[in-house]
Amino acid sequence: MILRVVLGAVLTAALLGVTAPALSAAQADATDAAVERRLTTLAERLQTMVATDDATHDRGARRIAEVRLPERTLTSAGVGSLRFHSREGVGVASWRAGDASAASSRLVGVPIRPAGGSLTLREPGVHRLAFGLRTRDGRTVVTVRRLAGAADSHREDR
Repeated sequence: MILRVVLGAVLTAALLGVTAPALSAAQADATDAAVERRLTTLAERLQTMVATDDATHDRGARRIAEVRLPERTLTSAGVGSLRFHSREGVGVASWRAGDASAASSRLVGVPIRPAGGSLTLREPGVHRLAFGLRTRDGRTVVTVRRLAGAADSHREDR
């Protein structure tokens, strides 16, 4: 009887050890796919704004977007952070799904400049963001800022 219990515990531990990495990878893949779908929709809106509206020094074209960060569940790794920034002159969003390495997606063909420093969203849930089309130093840029009432976020001044 004791041998059966011990054997059962050993087999269960072995199965969990084998399936845990696969489950973790599946959760991260599901989270990445969800974030990429949401960012594709956002990218389309921002690209339309850049193509159809005029950039101004002051308040000009603006789009309000809600970005939902998935939480950690049995099927999702959750998003640890989502950051809007520029890389090589284009606007990108970078995120980290669970413990996986960072991923990024191109949003718009002009730089993104967070208002008041960088903007990193960390809490799961819906975040309301305002994207504006501005002229800064003679260049067209997209600005982003968090709107009050959205899920908590963390701002870093850099």
